[in-house]
Amino acid sequence: MARGKPVEIATRSFDNQSKATEFFREMLGRYKAGDRVSDDDALDLSALLERHDEYPQKVGKGVDHFEVMATEHGTNCFRIVRIDGTGTDFSYRHCITQRPPSRKQEVSAAFRRVIQFDLYAARDKFFSDHRGEDGKVSCAVTRERIVRDEAHMDHRPPMTFEVIVTTFLEGRGMNLDQVPITSGLDEQVSPEVTDGDLAEAFRGYHSRVAKLDIVKSAINLAQSSRNRIKDGRVKLT
Repeated sequence: MARGKPVEIATRSFDNQSKATEFFREMLGRYKAGDRVSDDDALDLSALLERHDEYPQKVGKGVDHFEVMATEHGTNCFRIVRIDGTGTDFSYRHCITQRPPSRKQEVSAAFRRVIQFDLYAARDKFFSDHRGEDGKVSCAVTRERIVRDEAHMDHRPPMTFEVIVTTFLEGRGMNLDQVPITSGLDEQVSPEVTDGDLAEAFRGYHSRVAKLDIVKSAINLAQSSRNRIKDGRVKLT
């Protein structure tokens, strides 16, 4: 679906995907993890959910209510609580675009899950080593002073995360379809690599080749990679 085309759901209409995304992003931002979504907002979420390509699986025996849950990536998402007590997450962006993630995106997400705690450890060490008296460090892109909960570890070009995944697989003679991952499971915010040896091999490779910078989480990472400040940054080595 082109971004310029209207998005129609049972409860309201949007001129384009951008406006629909803004509406549901603002809705999500009104809640914190663990909150139950209001009945009024639930009407819009129910209507939006009908656009999901896995709608029958997501709904199961029926939706009791919606709530907000924290993801392993430090963000929040919407969660369905079914009438039988089971639940699962869903992406409002997925429903708006009606475009499921590609195999490449799923494999990348699975490998990112492998190293997520290494990234948290690197972030915490950076703050321990470099924070000022205000408890903050400088974002490598904007130079804004940020606290730990605002910080995200960004892979420095040329070894972006995409390049690291690609070179890792090429070095092992593997293609995307040969990476064993979970997909479409309840409560699965992101896929998981099911081969433990492969996951540990990737952790080791990532540790050897990745160069990380600390940036503010709210910054679009693709844009930050293009516009990052190259001189005078505090770097992780």
